[in-house]
Amino acid sequence: MEIRETGRCGAIAYHEPAGSLSFYWELGGSDSVALIWGEAADHWHSCHPWAADRRREILKRVAEEVVRQKAPNCRADIQEPQGLIHIRELD
Repeated sequence: MEIRETGRCGAIAYHEPAGSLSFYWELGGSDSVALIWGEAADHWHSCHPWAADRRREILKRVAEEVVRQKAPNCRADIQEPQGLIHIRELD
């Protein structure tokens, strides 16, 4: 997985042998370190059918890897219906 930065935002490239996904992220404010957007479930079904049934698993992998690489003192909250990953400072 690659995390690219362009100022206060960027992209995350997730790769598997079956295909690739792209996520957009931007820095947050207050207790929000960053927000990461995947697409809605219907988009995954139409554009990434290889990943649609594993959406929850992939969102979790992306969240865990972002925390590991960039925010080790944070936690990830996943809002699966929206495909949103919220990286927050630990309490």
